[in-house]
Amino acid sequence: MKAMSVSSNAVSQALRLQMARAQAEMIRAEKEVTTGQVADRGLHLGVRTGQSVSLDRDIARLENIKSTNGIATARLEATQDALGETREVAEQMLGMLMTMLNGALEPAVPRTQARSMLETMNAVINTTVGGDYIFAGTNTDVRPLADFTDPASTARAHFDDVAVNAGLTDPIDAAQMAAFLGNLETEMLGAGPEWGLNWSGATDATIQSRIALGETAQTSVSANESGIRKLAMASAIIFGLVDRDMDADAYRLLTEKAVELTSEGINDITAVQSQVGLVQGRVSQANDRLTLQADLFKRTQIDMVGVDPFEASTRLTSLLAQVETSYALTARIQQLSLLKFMS
Repeated sequence: MKAMSVSSNAVSQALRLQMARAQAEMIRAEKEVTTGQVADRGLHLGVRTGQSVSLDRDIARLENIKSTNGIATARLEATQDALGETREVAEQMLGMLMTMLNGALEPAVPRTQARSMLETMNAVINTTVGGDYIFAGTNTDVRPLADFTDPASTARAHFDDVAVNAGLTDPIDAAQMAAFLGNLETEMLGAGPEWGLNWSGATDATIQSRIALGETAQTSVSANESGIRKLAMASAIIFGLVDRDMDADAYRLLTEKAVELTSEGINDITAVQSQVGLVQGRVSQANDRLTLQADLFKRTQIDMVGVDPFEASTRLTSLLAQVETSYALTARIQQLSLLKFMS
């Protein structure tokens, strides 16, 4: 019978090797428990690995579009609120102007209402979302609308220049008023550069957002919209002129022009609100489609590389127990000594 030698070092090394394998397997199991997917996709799928990677890319792209849609939705909601508040104050001013047509008011009354209109526009048209001016077009870091109530503003300086060029001097007669209103309307509502140079820092171009894989939408409104221009002019001429010395015909021309501009401005703002509402609906529908697409891709991905979380957790627990046992046995073996045995 041949004697077999048993080396405590050999047993210890064998345990270390087994422990290393268990630790490597434990790392894979821990990754599967955390991600819900197999640890080595290439080993699991083989030639289908590219398809799985492509699915990951598609899912990430869909989630990114949904994220940008969230920003666009916030911008559109703020735009809708700003336009609604502007229209509400404009309707109040229109009621006051109709009273002016039917009988004279103390100049302080229409001037106060016009100031309210200007201050409201200055506040809401210069609204920011996430640090960006929502009515600035693509110049999102530029304040879109000048404050006419500030005597030092470029808008007020432009107004005064047009008044001087039209020969507007007290007492103002109908001819002077007609000339002034015609010149101001040409410069504020026309295609020339005066509005952009003196009243607005916005661009005509607005933000175009990709709201789905094959769909884009206009997700901002520019302060250069005709409705905003008309309301700015209507409130400016009342605020700037109503307390000036003028004859009855000039007063009526001023009031009629303010009524005309305010009425048209309200209609234009309402039309823009409708357009914004349509875009909001499109973004919402696009988000629903993106969610369905992403869910479909995720289910396909789970079918390809998904793992049973309960099974993976159980396996991780078992491996952890094995490693702990190996540590304990290794420690016991390392304590074995011939001297201790003989003593």
